[in-house]
Amino acid sequence: MIRTCKNCAGKLTYDVHQRGLVCESCGTFFDVSEYDTSEDYIDNEIVDSFKDMMDCNIYQCNSCGAEISINDTEASTFCIYCGNPAIVFSRVAKLKKPEVIVPFEVSKEEALQIVRKHINAGFFIPKDIKNFKPELLRGIYIPYYVTNVEYDVSAMLSAVQSSGKHSHTYYFLRSGYASMPWITTDASTTLSDGSSQRLEPYNLRRAVEFDEDYLVGFYSDMSDVKEKDAISVAKERAKAIVDEELLNSIKGSKKKIVHSRETAEVYEKPVTAMLPAWFLTFRYEDKPYTIIVNGQTGKVVGGLPWNKPLFIALLVLTAVVLSIVCVAVMNLLLPIIFSSSGHHRSSGSNNNGNFIVLVVAGAVYSIIAGVNYIKRTMKSISRTSASTLNQFAGKRQKGE
Repeated sequence: MIRTCKNCAGKLTYDVHQRGLVCESCGTFFDVSEYDTSEDYIDNEIVDSFKDMMDCNIYQCNSCGAEISINDTEASTFCIYCGNPAIVFSRVAKLKKPEVIVPFEVSKEEALQIVRKHINAGFFIPKDIKNFKPELLRGIYIPYYVTNVEYDVSAMLSAVQSSGKHSHTYYFLRSGYASMPWITTDASTTLSDGSSQRLEPYNLRRAVEFDEDYLVGFYSDMSDVKEKDAISVAKERAKAIVDEELLNSIKGSKKKIVHSRETAEVYEKPVTAMLPAWFLTFRYEDKPYTIIVNGQTGKVVGGLPWNKPLFIALLVLTAVVLSIVCVAVMNLLLPIIFSSSGHHRSSGSNNNGNFIVLVVAGAVYSIIAGVNYIKRTMKSISRTSASTLNQFAGKRQKGE
């Protein structure tokens, strides 16, 4: 599919801010809804017979196997998902059109600023990563299913509540009905559910009827998840939402759902949609990393490699400094304590002892905080590293 200017035959691209097609040569603006797409074809009868289909150039990565479709856009020299440079043309295919699309509202320039801010905020991020090439940032439409789930539940819950020194376990009954019309599940196994869910939410009220012109200048991911599997995932997400609301309705600690009876029904066919995202994929020490930006809201998802030796060195240095301070304080105060009278010695000892305990607690807290930081960072990296992005199939494709 090629979109050309009616005035000068120049290349048209979709402009995020003007929400329409703009000629790169003469600057003429065309509204997506008014642009006559039938002029791109010679035989209108063929257009009618394939009105629910669209032509796409399919490119496949030799490394991770990911497939992307490209509409009137030069092929990337690298895979958007794993950073492999060997992405090659595979075939021309007719794909079923999605029903709705959420157009990009964050431009490439804005996405670049968001990514740079995200990267520069990390003190332990290597300088090589902070100086990434802007051309590595690519816009891609991710296929989604939007499912309406009707959920009915009755449950018994328990929680421990305390009164003074005593605590008791109380039981609660809850029942209700929930209609959740806009549960989104990504339709691409290349992108992990963890990454796609963290990209949310999208404002689906701004979705419009699908038109191929919105794809001009962007990539689009291939849909390879069956409808029944998408429904299964949507029901699981609905259950998680309802369970959280149930637990939030009671007070106490150790809250849990003792028993529940629920039914989740999908009466309408899920709507197929395309949702926008910006991908920045780069390689560091021969390992690919990906940062994803919600193309509508600007939300950032993805972990970054970090300078572990520097972080550990600072953590150890902090602990050592606090220990030295603690020892110095003890050496300074002990002579004063023992030279004081009994009353003052006891009072001073208590105060200084408390101070030393606080210093030691600060050192321990610093170490624990550092360890927790490492865990959070590694978990974030794993969500968007190659090992996660390239997990094909999984349980949902097996129908489990």
